[in-house]
Amino acid sequence: MRLTLISAIASGILSLCTGASLSAGVPVIPAPQSAEMTGKTFNKKNIERVKYVEEKNLPAEAYEIQIKKNRIVVKSSDDAGRFYAQQTLKQLAEADVMYCGVIKDAPRYEWRGFMLDESRHFFGKDQVKEILDLMARYKLNKLHWHLSDDQGWRVEIKAYPELCTVGGIGCYSDPNAPARYYTQDDIREIVAYAAERHIEVIPEIDMPGHATAFTKTFPEFAAGNRTINPADENLYTVLETIIKELADLFPGRYIHIGGDEVSTQGWREHPDMKAFMEKNGIASYNDIQKYFERRLSDIVSGTGKVAIAWDDVIGSGMDKDRTIIHWWRADHPDSLEKTLENGYRTIISPWDPFYLDYIQDIRCKEGHLAWEQRSNEMNEIYGYKLADDQHVIGIQANLWTERVRTGERLGYMVFPRLIAIAEKAWTSQENLDYDDFLKRLENEYKYLDSLNVYYYDFRDFDTHPEPKR
Repeated sequence: MRLTLISAIASGILSLCTGASLSAGVPVIPAPQSAEMTGKTFNKKNIERVKYVEEKNLPAEAYEIQIKKNRIVVKSSDDAGRFYAQQTLKQLAEADVMYCGVIKDAPRYEWRGFMLDESRHFFGKDQVKEILDLMARYKLNKLHWHLSDDQGWRVEIKAYPELCTVGGIGCYSDPNAPARYYTQDDIREIVAYAAERHIEVIPEIDMPGHATAFTKTFPEFAAGNRTINPADENLYTVLETIIKELADLFPGRYIHIGGDEVSTQGWREHPDMKAFMEKNGIASYNDIQKYFERRLSDIVSGTGKVAIAWDDVIGSGMDKDRTIIHWWRADHPDSLEKTLENGYRTIISPWDPFYLDYIQDIRCKEGHLAWEQRSNEMNEIYGYKLADDQHVIGIQANLWTERVRTGERLGYMVFPRLIAIAEKAWTSQENLDYDDFLKRLENEYKYLDSLNVYYYDFRDFDTHPEPKR
């Protein structure tokens, strides 16, 4: 999968700068912001003549490519821009003809993400690296890694090894499956691999709900209904130790602290809660979560990181300068409005249509259709209207893996829909063209085939039969 720039470019270029007519569009995903091609073809004998020039006036991640008769010039202000120019050149080279001309490009959003849930089902280093390779090709730059939930704790914490040896037991398909998790050496290897591809890895430890794997390890902190007990001050000592280890392990700027789908029933029945609420001036059981989120966010901030939380936490009073809100609840547009009105930096990630665990075709039988009676089709993703607000920092596709047990099914659910997300995250709104995207996607089907990625084929449902979940 990891092709060098030279070998990739050398694979698909015709000779001579002739006056051949230019086919519609530039065969690159995501589509660049500007491309002025001459209609002449590039001579592959000159393919090694790539000159890299630092251009300080270009924005971060931006680049300019000049494809001339005898050489290529790449301009960028940073390493990321240079890297993205290389991804564009690779795709240009894979087409039958590579044209001379000038491409100017820069991302629409700073956050171009994909979330992988490995609590429900564990996939391992090789699968994660394959995902990172494909993310890099399409200029995605954030891997949100969901490493804890009810079904398993998947990251080694040296201070509490039982989090993995006990909390890591089981998965969604088999609650008694042997413990599977990433050692800290594994994490460092993957984080470094991602960094080489200009991808930042963001760990998520989901609290205070979705906490069964945690409370399996620490039953003294359980509060029922898959929640932890925010009234126990010892809990915060443990969480601070965990967060500090994560902050050292993940050099990026962010730690995701979850905060979604919290049931208050266990808290209502817990003997410690009334006294805790009176002591801390907490008016309602729902406000207990707000208290907890502020405490956990402060712990994250103490490590120098920025906390990210699902939009369920809006109204908790978390510092907007130290918090990013991750809006997922498509059925709560008011939550997005409130988030933006309050000035929080916001990631747009609505379950309708950016959740890739939902099936992509109504004919599929194994996905989340039974849960939501709907599908998330690629044209809906591509055509989704994004909020036009300065606080929106980007978009993200999410893959929850309750019904994704194998790498084959993972590929089937993710591709090519993630490619559509990538274009939507990078390409300016005025340059988005779904019909043209589908034409350019033809090259990507060939590329996925070359890597033996098992994807859903929108052209013919029967080409790749749906794998079992």
